[in-house]
Amino acid sequence: MHPTTTPERSGTAPATGTGTATAPPTGTATDAAAHTGEGAPRFDAATAEPPGSLRRMGDLVSPYGLVSGAIRLPGSPGDPDFPIFTASLGDPGHVLTGHEDWDLGAEHGNFDGAGGDLSPERAALLAVAESLERYSSCARDADRYRWATAEELGDEAVPLDAWPRLSAAELAAGGHGLVGPDPTAPMRWVRGWSFTRRRPVWVPAVHVWLKNPPEALGERVSHPVSTGCAVHTDVTSAVVNGLLEVVERDSIALTWLQRLRLPRLTLDVERLTPKQRQFVERADNPHVRTQLFDATTDLGIPVIYGVQLADSDPALAQVVAATCDPDPGEAVAKLYREAASLRIALRHHITTSATTETGADGGAEQLVNVVGGAAEAGPVAARDRFSFLLEGERGERPLSALPRPAATDPHTVLSWLLRRLHARGCEVVAVDLTTDEARQVGATAVRVAVPQLMPLSFVHRARYLGHPRLYEAPRAMGHPVLSEDEITPLPQPFA
Repeated sequence: MHPTTTPERSGTAPATGTGTATAPPTGTATDAAAHTGEGAPRFDAATAEPPGSLRRMGDLVSPYGLVSGAIRLPGSPGDPDFPIFTASLGDPGHVLTGHEDWDLGAEHGNFDGAGGDLSPERAALLAVAESLERYSSCARDADRYRWATAEELGDEAVPLDAWPRLSAAELAAGGHGLVGPDPTAPMRWVRGWSFTRRRPVWVPAVHVWLKNPPEALGERVSHPVSTGCAVHTDVTSAVVNGLLEVVERDSIALTWLQRLRLPRLTLDVERLTPKQRQFVERADNPHVRTQLFDATTDLGIPVIYGVQLADSDPALAQVVAATCDPDPGEAVAKLYREAASLRIALRHHITTSATTETGADGGAEQLVNVVGGAAEAGPVAARDRFSFLLEGERGERPLSALPRPAATDPHTVLSWLLRRLHARGCEVVAVDLTTDEARQVGATAVRVAVPQLMPLSFVHRARYLGHPRLYEAPRAMGHPVLSEDEITPLPQPFA
């Protein structure tokens, strides 16, 4: 979720480039420089040259290109000062079939990409890459559809009952426009690849593309979210990044709904790489303090959950961010830069529009609202919503104790992730979303899904409280398990 503000100051559009080097995946040793030796020049992430493959994203920027330009967004006094850029897609409804009525409302999730970094050039290019990801995730291809029932497809498809589902109470309450899964109902399916079965499988189209309204009653089983969408110049890295986001969102949902009392993370800055230390140093701020928690679930894949506290900020006294990365130090750096972007986006939303009601007493039928819960949780009067994290005794865990693979090259990381997910009975599937625009810059777009994991929902009346994962995971992690009636009634503060 990112803003479409007209900034008070603007940065330059991303530079174009023709390099062919692969952009390193998040958390690789290539991307995070090794510790410098005695007398060596200090690594400066703010001036480091972006890899050639990332610079190629600049080829998408022109008045007639996919992205019309990238502009730097203004921060607010007192907020951590990271360069944050947004890359404008304009109105994709003019070029995407079936999207002629494209809704640009930010409450439905802004589709302009955003990027943050210590380097303004890299931040702008990351924003362009995210715009490409969002565009590709909406470019649905009707020629790939197969109309069938789950019963007809049998074991050639990912079974409907494996996907997250509403509880009986949620279905009875209504107000969300969804129904329970029906294996006899016709629906659209698309081909994907199961890393678990090592063969092609059929995946419900409603779980693949964004901006993909149901075309039959049987398809009204979920609301679309961007979780698991990724773009990268290396196909394995694209799958890894999409999969990491799925794991991250699972942890976010479990933490909030079950009010998990997570261990507090302690950070030894000297054990971070020079680049990671520079992110921590930039985030150090007397007005905004960040408490970090270990949100790693029973999957054993490191997730870091952060709550930013700003006592003197009337609108954003609490902001939530979370990241998942095979290198926990890189996850910390990413959390700080994403939180900076989020603060800008939320402040824009709060100051320019009335927050849509997201609580249990909302209107007759709720629509997707990506920002409402975060805005509602922002004022200092709402701090008690986070008491399960901020108050009471809890254990502490050093960042160095978090699990990680033996190496951070994409193939090693993917194998490590698959082993851990398969050990918990999960199926990992991916669908190719690559568009012509992605191919032009040597990129692959994918949608990764793990049906057994908990989704992040931005519709309060449809939180998928019937999914077994919501109750099995806390027990496996050694936490008390809340029943459905005990699940927090408060809307999700993550945006």
